[in-house]
Amino acid sequence: MAETCCAAHAALPPSTGSRRRRLWELGSHAHCPVVGVCMPLERVRVLARKLLVLQGDEDDYTLHCSLVTAAARRNALAEALQRDLEQRFASDVRAAAQAKCRESLMAWWRPRAMQGEAIAGALWATLTHARCDEWLEMRVLGQVHMLQHQVGAAQRVDMARHRELATEHQALARDYAEVQQRVTAWSQARAREQQAWEQERMQARAAQIGLQTQLAQAQEQLAHWQAARPDLPEREQLRERLAQQLARNQALQREINRLASRMPPVAEPVESVPAVTGMPPAQVLLEHRVVLCVGGRGGSVPHYRQAVEGCGAQFLHHDGGSEHKPAQLEPQLAAADLVICQTGCVSHDAYWRVKDHCKRHHKRCVFVDTPSRSAFERALVQAAADEGTQTQA
Repeated sequence: MAETCCAAHAALPPSTGSRRRRLWELGSHAHCPVVGVCMPLERVRVLARKLLVLQGDEDDYTLHCSLVTAAARRNALAEALQRDLEQRFASDVRAAAQAKCRESLMAWWRPRAMQGEAIAGALWATLTHARCDEWLEMRVLGQVHMLQHQVGAAQRVDMARHRELATEHQALARDYAEVQQRVTAWSQARAREQQAWEQERMQARAAQIGLQTQLAQAQEQLAHWQAARPDLPEREQLRERLAQQLARNQALQREINRLASRMPPVAEPVESVPAVTGMPPAQVLLEHRVVLCVGGRGGSVPHYRQAVEGCGAQFLHHDGGSEHKPAQLEPQLAAADLVICQTGCVSHDAYWRVKDHCKRHHKRCVFVDTPSRSAFERALVQAAADEGTQTQA
């Protein structure tokens, strides 16, 4: 039956005109595929609201049937559909216009019928072509009908696959949410640690800056004191030596006291201190004393030392300011028990330092006018005699 119908259609003479057919000129069986395939559902709703009288509760199928019915005859809705389809598929219409006979139009249609998205434009351009007769129209609509069946079957398969993918997606979404929570917690913990490290670093930096500031201040103060007292290192050395000597003297004094406590008392006649030159006989009276000689000739210093140490005392010397700095005199005066100042060979500064120190500390001081060995020995004998008198008293 189908072959007879196709043969009858094939026997029809082909159209020779160039005018394209309008929507309402198509067969009634073509309106449903054209509206369903060529018109998007959103555009169907827009045209229905604009050109149809609606009650407000129509579904998409009702709107589709209304447009199919209106497309069967020429009216405002059919003309609106015609304009919309012409504008939408203008490029396909121009491409199909290259076909000059039914066979070339069929050859143009076949490859486009296998393309899912391009079939809408190809369907409209083919059905409205001037060379599309009833036989070609039925063939095109039959292919579209079968394609819709295949699309429906594919959609059912896609829906099943879609449900499987949706289930898998939900499981993956839950896993992803758990991982995201763990990552967020880890990131927050790392951020807190980073903040704590940054605070510690800033505190350490502030402490370092504070220490550097203190160091700079200490260095500045040290430089100030060194500039103000250039003899400070020498004074510190003398102070250390003095402390060592005082400690040694105290240790020796304790040993003397210990030995003296064990010895029985012996009455010895007191001899008068001679006023002649030579080694002083009152050596015991200067034993463990510190004698400071201020001034004198440089060549006589060894003789001064020999005379002092011959009495059992410790010898200190200051040249009175010629080479030794006057500031070095203070620690020596503090360490001395007896001071012999040769006034003819000292500076005024050294003289007043000696006199002021001995007066303030009530320390024995003998002034010698002549810087000679004999004068020094006489001053030493006089000091020893005075020590003996104070001891007897």
